Amino acid sequence: MKIPFHPLATIVYRAYLRARLTRYTRDLQTIAAQRENDFQAERILHREVVMVRSKLQSL
Repeated sequence: MKIPFHPLATIVYRAYLRARLTRYTRDLQTIAAQRENDFQAERILHREVVMVRSKLQSL
C-alpha cells in the first residue's frame, strides 16, 4: 500500500533525488576524466621507457 506524500514533501524529495543524481553524474565524469588522463600518462611513460631501454641497449 502506497502512503500518499504531502505535495510539498514530494517536491522536496524530488529535488533531493535530482541533486544526488547530479552529484553522482559529476563524480562519474570526474572519474572518467581521471581514467583518461591516467591512460594518456601511461602511454607517454611507456613510450619513454621504450626509448630509454633502446638508448641503454645501444651503448
